Amino acid sequence: MAWAPAGYINQEKLAADIERVRRQLGPDVVRLRYTVGPDWSDEPSIRFRVVLTDSASRPETLGEVAGRIDDVLFSELRPYEWGLRMYTNFRSQSEQAQRDGIDLEWT
Repeated sequence: MAWAPAGYINQEKLAADIERVRRQLGPDVVRLRYTVGPDWSDEPSIRFRVVLTDSASRPETLGEVAGRIDDVLFSELRPYEWGLRMYTNFRSQSEQAQRDGIDLEWT
């Protein structure tokens, strides 16, 4: 895959598309943040940081919720059309509250 530096991506369109999709994710998602840049293998990537409600983060629901969110992000944003690999990290709302002020990219 060819490297597509963030400077070659229409940042406004990407941000607008992500905001449109964020509204589709429903009440389980408290916060959605992202960054564009190289991954561990220097491939162009988009990394999503998703804060979920505590109820959505319960062990018995997390797999379904995370899978649904990944599916929506991937199918609606089509990161491969932007030349990007997609990664998604999840945290619960209470876990994030303990990390506020520490992991600034999540806030």
